[in-house]
Amino acid sequence: MRQTLADIWAGIGWERKIVAFFGGVLVLALTGPFGTYAEMGFAERLVFWLIVFTGVGFFMHVCLVTALGTPYLGRVPPVLRLGLGAGLAALPGAAVVIFVDGVFRPPLDSAGALPVIWLQVALVGWVLGIVEFHDFGKRAPAPEAPRRAAFCKRLPPELGQDIISISMQDHYAEVTTTQGTHLLLMRMSDAMRELEGAPGLQLHRSHYAMTAHLRKLHRDGARLRVRLSDGRDLPVSASHAEAVRRALRQERKM
Repeated sequence: MRQTLADIWAGIGWERKIVAFFGGVLVLALTGPFGTYAEMGFAERLVFWLIVFTGVGFFMHVCLVTALGTPYLGRVPPVLRLGLGAGLAALPGAAVVIFVDGVFRPPLDSAGALPVIWLQVALVGWVLGIVEFHDFGKRAPAPEAPRRAAFCKRLPPELGQDIISISMQDHYAEVTTTQGTHLLLMRMSDAMRELEGAPGLQLHRSHYAMTAHLRKLHRDGARLRVRLSDGRDLPVSASHAEAVRRALRQERKM
């Protein structure tokens, strides 16, 4: 569960979200849509929209990110995934809107208002999700050159710099490139620190691989393993499985 929550909140782009959140709240508090301008003062409107934005936004973010990342919707286009996520998030989101509106403008709306408000919240969330998460077919910007020069200096020149994987063997890191293998006396944590920014990821506490050399994820009995470009299989721990799935999906798109 800890890994799932980390995936949901990772790479959130906090600066942009904070500006959008408070900017949206301020605009709504000033303009007072849905009758709030006539029935509430500015301070009440500000609190009203702060609560609504916080409640609905939380459910939207969790459901949209989960819908995009789950392997169970692997064959569903991203736009439809966002629609499914927005529809799911709109259920608790509509409840938040009805409850907050009932507190500020009693009496509380009947359950009959739920379908209409659910549809409104779902459509707005879907549109905002498309704007935020969909790339509209644009090519992703070229990644910065991997910062692995310090690590590659440790390898013999004849092995090249096209690293496939790193596996711990007692106190040694076994580095495999497309040209061969070499043992380095160092810890996995130090190797990963020197490879920070490189297009790779940790598979297991004792294994690391470059994403360009990942081929497929499969099970060997009860154990999860990933096939590499050189035909080897390395174990994948449960806490790193979802990150491996995302990396494989990303490689297939390129």
